[in-house]
Amino acid sequence: MSGDLAGQAGRGPESYTWPLAAVVVVILPQILIPVRDRVGPPIMVPAVETAALLVLLGIAAKRGPVPRSARSSVIALFCVLVVANAAAAARLVSLVLDNHKVDGVAPTVGRLLVAASLILFANVVTFGLLYWQLDGGGPAGRIAVPAQFPDFQFPQTATPGLAAEDWRPHFGDYLYVAFTNVVAFSPTDTLPLTLRGKGLMALQSVISLGVLVVVLSRVINILPA
Repeated sequence: MSGDLAGQAGRGPESYTWPLAAVVVVILPQILIPVRDRVGPPIMVPAVETAALLVLLGIAAKRGPVPRSARSSVIALFCVLVVANAAAAARLVSLVLDNHKVDGVAPTVGRLLVAASLILFANVVTFGLLYWQLDGGGPAGRIAVPAQFPDFQFPQTATPGLAAEDWRPHFGDYLYVAFTNVVAFSPTDTLPLTLRGKGLMALQSVISLGVLVVVLSRVINILPA
C-alpha cells in the first residue's frame, strides 16, 4: 500500500497502514454488534468514522509520499473522530444519569458494559492517532533534520542506552500512551511536554473517567444483592 511518509536523513518512512487498520478495528464492532446488545454509540458515530477513513484512504492511496500539506487535513479528520467519540460518551453518560429507557426498557448490565467498552476502545485509538500525528510535527517532522520540538518525552529519548541513537516513536508507541492514559488517568512512562499535549491527555482522561464512573456505578446498582 502506498501512502508512506517521506523519510529524511536516511531514515525510512512510516506507513499509514497500521493507523488505518486501527480505525477499521474501531468501526467494525460498532457495526457488527447488534443494537439490541448495546446502548451506543449511535449509528452516526461509525458513519462519521467511516467517512474519515475513506478520506484518509484517498490521501494515503496517492502515489509517492503523503505530502506535508495533507497533514492539516489528517489532523482535522482525527479531531473529528475524537469529537464523535466524545459525543457518544456524553450521550451514554446522559442516558445513565437521567435513567432513560432504551427501546422502552431500562438498559441491562450487558448492554451498558458493551457500550462503555466500545467507547473506551475508540477513545484509545482516536487519541493515539491524534498523538501520533501531532507530536514533533508528525511522522515526517520526527525524521526531519533538525527535528521539531516534541510534544511527548519517551524513555528511549530521555535516557541514553535504552534504544538506538536515532530512535523515533511510531504509531504503536502513541497507541500505548493513549491506553495507559485511559486506565491510569495520567501519564505513566511517557510525559507530555507541551500545553496541547497536556490538554489532550486531560481531555482523554475526562472522557474515560466519566464513562467508567457513571456506567460502573449504574452497573453496581443494577446487579442483584
